[in-house]
Amino acid sequence: MIPHINESQNDFDEIDLKYQHQVKKVKWHHRILLNRPLKVIVVLSLVAVVAPLLVYQFCFFTSISLPPSDGYSVGSCLIPRTMRLACGVGSMSEEECHPHCCYDRNLNMCFHRLPSRFSYIMNQPWNENTILQPRIATVPYSFQNSRTKIKLSIDEVSATHMTLTIYDSRNMSFVGNRIYNKDYTYEISSPELNIVVNATQGTIFDTSRGPLIASDNIWEISFKLTNETMYGFGEIPLKLDTTKIIYSRDSELNSIPLIFSKVNGSFHGLLVDINDPTEIYIRPDKQIVVRSITNFGFKLHLFTGPKPQKIMQDVMKITGRNKNWEYWTLGIHICNEVPGLNLTDFISAARAMPYDSHCGNRPIVFNSNQCKDSEISNINTVNEGANLVRSASKKFVPHVSPYIRYIEEDNNEIINATTTQAVNEVIESCKIIPKFEDLMYHLDNFELYKGNIDGYDVVYPEYDLNSTELLDNLWAYDTEFDGLVLENNWPLDVANKTFNGTDLLLPYFNKNFEEAFEHTPQWNLTLVNSTSLYLFKHNQYGNSFASAFRKKVINKPISSSSLFLNGRFAVNRQNVNTSWTDLHKELMAIALGGISGSWLWSSPICGDTNNFNPDNHANLCVKWYLAATYLPLIKIHSKDTPRHPLAFNGTRRAIITGALNRRLGLLPYYYTTLQEGPLLRPMFYQFPESKSLHDINTQFSVGESLIMIPNLQPFQSHVHMWLPPGTWYELWSGLKLKGKEGDPVTLATNEGDFFTAIRGGSILFIKKEATLTAEDTRLTIPFSTIIALECINGNENCHASGKLYVTPNMTLFFEATERNLTLTAEGHDFDPICDWFGGSWTPDLEFFYIYGLADEHNNYDNYRYVSKFTDLCFLMNDDELVVDFLS
Repeated sequence: MIPHINESQNDFDEIDLKYQHQVKKVKWHHRILLNRPLKVIVVLSLVAVVAPLLVYQFCFFTSISLPPSDGYSVGSCLIPRTMRLACGVGSMSEEECHPHCCYDRNLNMCFHRLPSRFSYIMNQPWNENTILQPRIATVPYSFQNSRTKIKLSIDEVSATHMTLTIYDSRNMSFVGNRIYNKDYTYEISSPELNIVVNATQGTIFDTSRGPLIASDNIWEISFKLTNETMYGFGEIPLKLDTTKIIYSRDSELNSIPLIFSKVNGSFHGLLVDINDPTEIYIRPDKQIVVRSITNFGFKLHLFTGPKPQKIMQDVMKITGRNKNWEYWTLGIHICNEVPGLNLTDFISAARAMPYDSHCGNRPIVFNSNQCKDSEISNINTVNEGANLVRSASKKFVPHVSPYIRYIEEDNNEIINATTTQAVNEVIESCKIIPKFEDLMYHLDNFELYKGNIDGYDVVYPEYDLNSTELLDNLWAYDTEFDGLVLENNWPLDVANKTFNGTDLLLPYFNKNFEEAFEHTPQWNLTLVNSTSLYLFKHNQYGNSFASAFRKKVINKPISSSSLFLNGRFAVNRQNVNTSWTDLHKELMAIALGGISGSWLWSSPICGDTNNFNPDNHANLCVKWYLAATYLPLIKIHSKDTPRHPLAFNGTRRAIITGALNRRLGLLPYYYTTLQEGPLLRPMFYQFPESKSLHDINTQFSVGESLIMIPNLQPFQSHVHMWLPPGTWYELWSGLKLKGKEGDPVTLATNEGDFFTAIRGGSILFIKKEATLTAEDTRLTIPFSTIIALECINGNENCHASGKLYVTPNMTLFFEATERNLTLTAEGHDFDPICDWFGGSWTPDLEFFYIYGLADEHNNYDNYRYVSKFTDLCFLMNDDELVVDFLS
C-alpha cells in the first residue's frame, strides 16, 4: 500500500515550507545576453552605426584616407545621387578619380565632396590685393597644377550693380570701386574662400562652399542664385538639369547669358561676362556650375533689381543701346535665295504685296577677285539686283557674310594653293587685301586655313576697327545700300573638323563643346605672330565684323548675327527650323532678348532652314505670320523653298497679307514703345507683382498696352489668357474680358485669328489701313485711335492716356475720358507732321474707337465709333486740342 498523507496541503502554513536553494548574483552582460528584447535593440544600434561607416568607407571613398592634415573642412561624400556635382569629367574609372573627390563604384562616377576640398584659401581677411592660394595643389582635370596666384576683385558699380572678378593675377590687376549707398552687402569668408551677397530680398548669390578650380584652359565655379524660379537662355522658366554653352554657332546665335532669378517675390539678375567657350550647367537643386575653357578667369555681374526693368537698365549700361535705326526698319524685309527665282518676276508679281526692303538678287559673299566680275563674284548681278529693288521704291538691304572665297583669277576656279605664297600672288595681282596676314592659320604648320561653304574653299580674315581699308576693297559694288544684314558671322564653316590634341591642350572637352565647334572654324587655329588659339577669340568675331562695318557705314541700320553682349546692333536671327515648337521658342527668345537689352530682334517667318515643307507647314506658316505682327523686326528669308506671301494661295494668302498690313498699321505704337523699352515682353517682366503670371510663357506683353495670346498648337480652337491686373478688352472688337487677376479666361480662336487684348487706361494710335510700305502708310493714311477706358465705380470716372513719339524733339500726349479726348504736344518740331513737301507723318486724325462706355453710349456691340476730322497741326498755335465723343 502506497503511503500517503492524510492532511490537505492547504492546511500547511506557507511560512512553514522551507526550501533548500543557493542564490547567485547575475552579471550585467549576462542580463543583456539573456534579455531578448534588449539583444535586438543592441544589435540594431550596432547596425545603424557600423553599416553607414562601412558604406561610407567602401562605397564612397576611392581609398582609405584620413581627414586632411591642413586643418580645413573635411567634406562629406554622403550626398544624394541627384545632388552630386561631377568632379572633373565625372564618368571615369576609380583610378582616374582625384583622391580628394568621392567615387561611386556603382555608377563609375567621380564627384565633389560637400563642401568641396577644391577651394582657395587666404592667410588674412580678404581685400583687393589678397593673393588666394589653392588648397589642393592639383585639379581634377588631368591632374594639372592649380593656379597659385589668383585674386578676387569686387567692383561696386552702382547701388544696384556689382561685379565679381576672379582672375589670374600674374599678368593683370583690378581694383574695384567702393560706394557708400548700395542695395547689397557681401561677405567674403576666410581662410577658406566663400562669397555670399545679400540684398533687401534676401541672399542673391552664394558659392555655398562649392568648388573653385583654376588651371590651364579650365576654370570652374559653382554658386546658387535662388531656391525659387529662374528665367533666361531662351526659357521661361529656365529648365533644371540642363546645360547651356556660350559659344556662337548656328543653333545658338544670340542667347544673352543673363539669368533673372526670383527671391521672395522680387527679382535679381546675373550676367555671365566670359568671352571664352563656357559651359553652364543648371543643376536639379538649382545650383549653377560654370566651367570655362579660359586662362583669364570669371567675371560675373550681379544686379539687385528688385524689378526686371531695373535689371535691364543696368545690363544696357554694359551692352549699349542700338540708336541707328529708322521707322522703315520696323516694316517687312524679304530675301530670296530660291534657285531659279527671278527677281524681276518677283517684283512684278509682288506689286500689291506690302514689304519695305529686299536683299536683291542674292546675298553677298566676298571673293578674292572682287575687283573683277565673274560667274562667282557676281558684282554686276548684285548691282543689277539693287537697281531693281530701288526701281520698285523699296530699300536695298543686302545680306553679307564675313568669309572670303578664293578664286583663280585667270579661269575663275577655286584656288588650290598649298602655300601662303601662291595665295599671296593671286591677292597681289588683284590688289584688294592690304592686311592679308590677318587670316587664320593652322597651329601646327602655319599653313593657311581653308574652310568649306557650299563646296567652296573660304578663308577667314580677322576684322577689327582698322579693317575699313579691307572692307573698302572688298566692297566692289557700285550701288549704295540702305541697310545691312550681317549673317553667318559666328563664322560658318562646314568643313570636317578634327579634335585631335584636345586632350593635350583642353583638359575639359565633351560632347557639348564638340557639337558647338562643329560648324565653326577649327578650334586650334591661330593668327600669324599670335600665340592665342582661335577658340579664345571666337565669341568676339561677330562683334568685330559688325563694328568694322559700323565704322564704314556710320548712319546705316545694321542687323547682325552672333553678337556677344553687344546691344549696339539689331539682332539677326538665323537657322530657325519650321515647327510649332520653334515658333514658341522664338517668341520666348525674342521676349527674353528684349528685356536683356537687345530691343530690336528679327525673326525669320516660317523659319529659314531647309526643313520647310509647303504642304505640311502651310497652317503653321499662317500662324507665324500672325505672330510676326507683334515682333520688333521681321524678315521673310526663302532659301530652298519659297515662303513669302506669293507662295500661298486663296484664304491663306489673304490672311498673311492682312497680317502684314495690320503690322504696318500698328507701327506708330511700336515706334513709340521702342524709344523707351522692348516691344515683346514676358509676363514676369511686365507684371512683376503678379506672382500667378510669372511662369506663363504662352502669352506675351506687347509694350505696356497690349497682350498677345498665340496659337501654339495645330488646329487649336481656343486659347487661355491669364488675366493681368486691371481691365482688359479684345483689341479689335472692344469685348470686355471678365475675371479676376490670375484667372484663366478661355477664348475662341481659329486658323486665321490671333487673339490680342488691350489694357484699360490705354490709348493706341494706329493706321486702320495700310499701303505698300511702312513710310507710305505713316505719311498717307489718317490716324485712328483705340481708346480703352479704365472706369471706377461702374462707368463713372473713366480715363485713358497715351502718347505718340514723332521725333527726339517732339512727342504728342493724349488724355481721354468717357466724353472727350485732349491732345497736347511736348516740343515744337512740327516739320515732320506739318511740312507739306518734306514731312514724314500725316497730320490727319479722323477715326475713334472708344471701349468701356455704358451700353447706351455705344453705337456698336461693344464700343462707340466716332468719325471727326482733326488736324494735328493746330497744336502749333493752340496749347491743346479737344475732341468731343458724345456730341
